Amino acid sequence: MKLSVPLLLLALAAPAGAGPPEFELRLEDDWNAYRETALNRKDALGLGDDENRLRAALHAKQAFGNLRLAFRGYVERRDGSDGGLGAEELEPDDETRFVIRQAFAQYTFGPALSIRVGKQRLAWGSGLAWNPTSRLEPPKNAAVPGLELPGAWAARIDWQPAAWAGVMAVAARAETVSDREAVERSEAEGAAAGALRMRFLVRDTDLALVVSGGEEQRTLVGFDLGRNLGGSVALHAEGAFTRGAELFPPRDDETFFRLAAGGLWTRGDDAVALEYFFNGEGYEDAEVATLLSRADAALDAWHDRSLPPPAQAAGRLGYLAAASVPFSGGLGLRRHTLHASWTRSQALGGDVTLVARALFGLDDGGVALAPGFTWALRDDLRLALDASFPFGPEDAYLGLVPVRAALQARLEVLF
Repeated sequence: MKLSVPLLLLALAAPAGAGPPEFELRLEDDWNAYRETALNRKDALGLGDDENRLRAALHAKQAFGNLRLAFRGYVERRDGSDGGLGAEELEPDDETRFVIRQAFAQYTFGPALSIRVGKQRLAWGSGLAWNPTSRLEPPKNAAVPGLELPGAWAARIDWQPAAWAGVMAVAARAETVSDREAVERSEAEGAAAGALRMRFLVRDTDLALVVSGGEEQRTLVGFDLGRNLGGSVALHAEGAFTRGAELFPPRDDETFFRLAAGGLWTRGDDAVALEYFFNGEGYEDAEVATLLSRADAALDAWHDRSLPPPAQAAGRLGYLAAASVPFSGGLGLRRHTLHASWTRSQALGGDVTLVARALFGLDDGGVALAPGFTWALRDDLRLALDASFPFGPEDAYLGLVPVRAALQARLEVLF
């Protein structure tokens, strides 16, 4: 937050000769309807029936020659829920809060070298719904990958010595943590981490190699491949090896593999995408049953008034840790997942873009449907709506999600 104030002031007070500032104002409404699941029995997470987050967001950009400043943030008012999972650890109890999504300064030294410092989206990887090689920033929402998320505090150097090669070096405060760490630390904290990404163009194929790791971060070695076939089809594969698991238990002496692979087909105003995700540390049926049994036992201890207070407190923490496992690190709980989407631009008279998405748990039959649309009311005014409806068997990953329905509406004004 300290960095964002001078960035915004500079953007508002651009000197003569600087390019015109760019602004976008947004009104966002994020509504979630909650439900009881096997990891939220009798509303143990304190989610209530529903929660509404109303946001007023500002996006600003300003260029001063080779210097570029950017800010993206919002003020949020939350109503309806007490904060949910580990609220007193994960979020402040205030109903109104200020959130910085991005706030960075970037300086370009000619066409080959640039430096960016501040909160930013690192945004690498060819995966559409998952990015196995990117573990320094909050992961995408696999059901609705396009929703905007906060970035990570980082210093980043991009060097492109030739058209066919490039290097990115990043020092960051990582924002993906394990289930235990998610319960024990606030979301305002992070762990020191770094990454090196090298990109090459080899015979019309994009190839990238990634190494990352750091404090409380698993060491990762990954690759990224992308290739266009005939102009209308693009294929990709993004994979990573990590030493030790992010899902419980840690399993420090084991190596795990993750892979996101798929393709995008475009024709005229239509685009169809398909992506498969393999999570090598995902749970089998027996491991899911053990997790649910552990959560039930901890919940019983939490609410057993015959136990001494320390034992009840231990039960509470054990329950919150178990309940957070499916959502730690944005990996999902199971091994095999499929994402599919269809997009039609210039629909309904040319001003509307329609999208239909679906997420399938191939191990357990869980499903999430996520339709959406964007309506360009004018060149400088857009209305967007995205929804998500997860469901499935009680022990399915998407059946464990305590959200019955989610809806995000955005009104964007550009000037």
